[in-house]
Formats: sequence, structure tokens, C-alpha cells
Amino acid sequence: MKIATSKTREQFPLSPKKIFKKTLASSLGLIILAGAVIIGLIIAYFQVESSPGSGYLLLAVFGVLILFLIWVLLIYLYQRWYFAVYYYDLDPDYIVIKKGPITPHEITIPYERIQDVYVDQDLLDRILGLYDVHLSSATISSGMAAHIDGVERASADGLRAKLLATVGERISKKKPPAPPAPMTPPQQA
Repeated sequence: MKIATSKTREQFPLSPKKIFKKTLASSLGLIILAGAVIIGLIIAYFQVESSPGSGYLLLAVFGVLILFLIWVLLIYLYQRWYFAVYYYDLDPDYIVIKKGPITPHEITIPYERIQDVYVDQDLLDRILGLYDVHLSSATISSGMAAHIDGVERASADGLRAKLLATVGERISKKKPPAPPAPMTPPQQA
């Protein structure tokens, strides 16, 4: 599996902790469900411990545990793949973000359309020390797809600063020159 590279991703890299975070977030509901099923089966096992069918309950506990571990492993492998193909780059005229290994989604935003660049964290990001850099524009897709998630603090700050500098530079080039200030006659003393 070849990692998608660009000058921007090399300069402001994604953190490998992103894989763990996404695996945990995707598995959280499954962890709760599997835990409840396993606890229920263990309780049932101790209630019917001496009956002939109690061995099947213990087998069911191990079966649920093995299925859970296989599912989490599949989610982890998918997240590693997602991490590997995650691409972003600052081209001279726009930023390109490509995500998704199975059904890739690409968003391209010209710098002139970027209205805001901000950095945020959710709860798991805060625990793991990760940040997301969001690009806001007037399109609906910008809120959903125009962000680079899973970078360390230094990368988030550097990426934000570089984006804001580029956006500011592009906007100043598009503005018409300011009209000359009216000349006032020198005052005589």
C-alpha cells in the first residue's frame, strides 16, 4: 500500500494516531454492544452453570469475542488504507483534498473562495493531541469535505498560517488598487 504524497503532506504530515482515533470512533458502538452481549452471556452462564447446555453459553461468549476482534481488525485495516490514500496539496491556484479508498471523494477549492480557515478538535482529538484544519467557503461541500483531519499541533498551525497567507496574498492581487489620496495644498504658517 503506497502512501499518497505531496509537498504539502510531507511538510504538514498526518499523524499515525489518526488511524487509532478513527478505528476507536468507528468501533465504539460495536464495543458497547459486544460488551453488553458478553456480559449477558456470562450472567446466563453462571445462572445455568450446572445444566448440560451451559458449555454452549461459554462457547457463545468466545464466539462473540472473536467476531468482535475480527470486526475491529477489519476497521483498523480500512483506516490504514484510508490514511495511506489521503491526499492534500496546496497548488498555486487552489487546494486539493482527496479522501476515501473505495469511493474516492475529491474537493478542489480556489484560494479566492476560501472565507475562513480554522482549527478545531473533538473529544478524541483532544485526548490524542490531534487537530483538524477546516476550510470554509460559500459551498455546501466545504463544511463536509473541506478539512484535513488528524494532524499534530505544529502541522495544524503551520498549515493554517500558510493557507491564510496564500488566501491573503490572492485576495490582495484581486483588489483594484486604492485610489490615490487627494492632495491637499500645503498650509502656510
